Amino acid sequence: MNNEQINARLARFRPPHWAQDPVSAGFVRGVALEQNTLVISLALPFVDYDLETGLKALDADLCRLSGAQSVRWQLSHEVATLAPANEAQAVPGVRNIIAVSSGKGGVGKSTTAVNLALALSRLGARVGLLDADVYGPSIPMMLGVSDARPESDDGKTMAPVLAHGIKANSIGFLVGAGDATVWRGPMASKALAQILRETRWGDLDYLVVDLPPGTGDIQITIAQQVPTTGAWW
Repeated sequence: MNNEQINARLARFRPPHWAQDPVSAGFVRGVALEQNTLVISLALPFVDYDLETGLKALDADLCRLSGAQSVRWQLSHEVATLAPANEAQAVPGVRNIIAVSSGKGGVGKSTTAVNLALALSRLGARVGLLDADVYGPSIPMMLGVSDARPESDDGKTMAPVLAHGIKANSIGFLVGAGDATVWRGPMASKALAQILRETRWGDLDYLVVDLPPGTGDIQITIAQQVPTTGAWW
């Protein structure tokens, strides 16, 4: 088996949204011939929705170069932490925070946040979902866990609710459906900070934050006190 030829073929594979090929980027962690199977190990710093389809297109060439009868791709994810938008204190264990916002309500913002979290999870990422809409939390209902409650074994921190493979927390889990929350200014910001930082998220590749509509107190808090690495508007 000629590893140089195999690496050269892998180096010609670069999806349009990749900045580099997998060899130049250091994604290739191992190439080995096990009996009649070529085993290629890749470790990606991101999740890619269509990667396996593209890799399978290389099988014929790789089998010809290696003499193998088949190719087995071993994919793992080591999601990188992008540079945050500010110098706010990091949330322990959370690599990237993605804020989802809109200028007005009723445009599908929460639906987008839920679908984004679920899609990332389906791709193999470790995902959390924070409902930052303290005025009209809808994430519990959208996840089908309206009756769930975060558990606390120390009286200081909360374990998130697990739903559909993602970890979630919301003021909707903590306040009854018929109870009003008329928080503004510091009270709303403090409530958001508590839910964010007093939840035991564990190790997450992405924490998706569903913001309330508009540009009010919660958005200012996110901009100043939360180390966001991406936003969806």
